Amino acid sequence: MRSVCALAVALLLALCGCGGSIPPTHFYVLEAKDVPRVEAFGTAATRGLAIGVETFRVDPPYDQDRIVYRVGETSAEVGFYAYHRWAAPLERMLPGVVASAYDGVPGAVFIEPMSPGRTYDAFLRGRLLVFEEIDTPEGPRVRVRATLRLHAADGTELWSARLSRDADVSSQDVGDVVEQMRSALAETIRETRPNLQSALQASH
Repeated sequence: MRSVCALAVALLLALCGCGGSIPPTHFYVLEAKDVPRVEAFGTAATRGLAIGVETFRVDPPYDQDRIVYRVGETSAEVGFYAYHRWAAPLERMLPGVVASAYDGVPGAVFIEPMSPGRTYDAFLRGRLLVFEEIDTPEGPRVRVRATLRLHAADGTELWSARLSRDADVSSQDVGDVVEQMRSALAETIRETRPNLQSALQASH
């Protein structure tokens, strides 16, 4: 028993002792950037729908704080970074990203993450299907897949969109991978703005 205890202590010292062999954990947030605000030409700011963005539905294995990577474009095996994690659940960060990306779209009085006590005319529901790094012989890539659906208060579907983007990453740094994930998401949201605008204006 003493020898077992001594071995356990030795292993613990090897892990936590000189040199600090346990690396620090890095945490990342998703924030909307580079998405230009589109002004409502010819539309009064007070006209339109008040839209609340609901908490996202996030499919596994992305419904956790560890960042997911995959070795190979078509590999069924995924891995998880042990020391690179999301600072908050994706389902809670994504509504803010989407709301900021659609800020100022004609046909909406405002679009914001849903807040208790607020009254909304319509609800934007999102589902995250894929959000990962893919390691290839040419270097890392990111893959983003998601869906968005806008529903009126009575449940009628007013609009839907599928978000899809693959993009190369210029370095192996995980921080750069996360930034490219954010950028890919922002770019594919930007592409849907005209269709959302048409749906909102038609709903009047």
